[in-house]
Amino acid sequence: MSKKNQEKIPDWGAFKEGDQNAFSALYFQYFKRLYEYGMRLCQDEDQVKDSIHDLFIKLWSNKSNLGNVSNIKSYLLVSLRGLIYDTFNSQRRRPKIELEDDYHFEMVFSAESEWIDKENFTQQTQVVLDALNHLTPRQKEVIYLRYFEELSYEEIAEVMQLSVKATYKLVGRGMEALREILNVSKKTLLVLLVSTFMEVRQWIVVH
Repeated sequence: MSKKNQEKIPDWGAFKEGDQNAFSALYFQYFKRLYEYGMRLCQDEDQVKDSIHDLFIKLWSNKSNLGNVSNIKSYLLVSLRGLIYDTFNSQRRRPKIELEDDYHFEMVFSAESEWIDKENFTQQTQVVLDALNHLTPRQKEVIYLRYFEELSYEEIAEVMQLSVKATYKLVGRGMEALREILNVSKKTLLVLLVSTFMEVRQWIVVH
């Protein structure tokens, strides 16, 4: 997608060689996106921030042993997801999570209530986000990764630990459920999703 192509990518090779500037660029470029994703999986802000910090500590500590990465963002999302679920399991805050188990995924963005109070959040976006929250957690996550993070189906499959075929099916079912909730055509739904997540991304950038 076009936005992904415009995004300046930190130098992974330089980071692996111990360049602290490359490491800082990696952290500051992806922290907000990791935070937003983490807060959907776990509504404990301290835990999410701790998991992100642990992730970057592990990256720096093991930098010389890391391989080449074709998509840094999806690699970081995979890693953060694993850390958060490992924490859940180790703390026994919920039963051990298996791929077929259900889990939480909230389509609520940080400081969203403040945004709505200031009337900077369009009514259309509010309606779409409300509709998204009527989907199953897996459907919400796959649509979030596809249209907010702009990942490919292959990248989504890696993040969610699914087959590519299952990822296509999950996106299809989620989109159909969302289309029925909003009572719009498939073409209109795509336009609504793109415009909604574009608005949300713009807000995150300036906050």
